[in-house]
Amino acid sequence: MNVIYSFMIREPVDEVLQMPPSLLTCGGCQQNIGDRFFLKAIEQYWHEDCLSCDLCGCRLGEVGRRLYYKLGRKLCRRDYLRLFGQDGLCASCEKRIRAFEMTMRVRDKVYHLECFKCAACQKHFCVGDRYLLINSDIVCEQDIFEWTKLNNSNMVVKSDFVAPPGLRSVRNPLR
Repeated sequence: MNVIYSFMIREPVDEVLQMPPSLLTCGGCQQNIGDRFFLKAIEQYWHEDCLSCDLCGCRLGEVGRRLYYKLGRKLCRRDYLRLFGQDGLCASCEKRIRAFEMTMRVRDKVYHLECFKCAACQKHFCVGDRYLLINSDIVCEQDIFEWTKLNNSNMVVKSDFVAPPGLRSVRNPLR
């Protein structure tokens, strides 16, 4: 069975008291589950402490965690991406970006967080800062005229701003 990920469901014991005792056995420690709350994942029941990543051992039952199940292994997101994710190249430094690394994206370009800075003044951007993309170079608003003069470029591809985590950037053309 090759499930990419599985959602975990917390179930109160009261709802499953009618089940045969063999179904209330933990998939990890194989002991009976007597806790008020437990997890259900990969078609098994688990103590909250027993459901963990097979590689790093982190608890998978914590809020916001997702369980990835592949090749018979229970994995956290980081380990799943490390093993099965695709790496890429940074548009700025052209070095490898590991699949599990945090990145910034502008259109089809991907950058390391430390490379997502103004090509002219080297200032890192904060949430809400406006920038312009010229080829693969990101330039802050304050440096755009100087940058285009120095680089003989008059073509601005996109104007955008840095969005808060979880939101896509919203295009914001300059007038």
